[in-house]
Amino acid sequence: AGHIYVEGREVVIRSPKDAFALGIGMIHQHFKLVDVFSAMDNIVLGKKEKYQKPKLLRQKIREIGSTYGLEVDPDKKIYTMSVSEKQTVEILKVLYRDARILILDEPTAVLTPQETERLFAILRRMKEQGCAIIIITHKLNEVMEISDRVTILRKGKSIETVETSRTNEKELTELM
Repeated sequence: AGHIYVEGREVVIRSPKDAFALGIGMIHQHFKLVDVFSAMDNIVLGKKEKYQKPKLLRQKIREIGSTYGLEVDPDKKIYTMSVSEKQTVEILKVLYRDARILILDEPTAVLTPQETERLFAILRRMKEQGCAIIIITHKLNEVMEISDRVTILRKGKSIETVETSRTNEKELTELM
């Protein structure tokens, strides 16, 4: 139970379409990509723009990528990509749909430490560009490094929300 507010206005979300209309995009822990399609095909899948000229689509994807530091070859097939590249495609997919609020579920679960640092640099850049980012994770060291605020959930209930700068791993562990 609860309420969802976007830009100070209470909203109701009944479907992914409603979420996209509100500028909310979800990047799942297990990627939702079609392996035999290219990055570009996955990014525009389900959008009317997929029937535009491929050159224009590639340009738009590269522009979004350069804004946030997300480098990907639009023509590369998903099955040939690393986990980090696939995650980049997932992020580009929601940004292509004009998401300004991103929810990432366990984004570092399958990344190397170097890929995690790259992801965090991208997330910081997205924050600077005005995106709101929600990360679902249990890795407290990453929570302390990347977050501004932490909400502790236990058994489906919100326990407490704290400013990261005013807490530590020990306190968060106790709240959990």
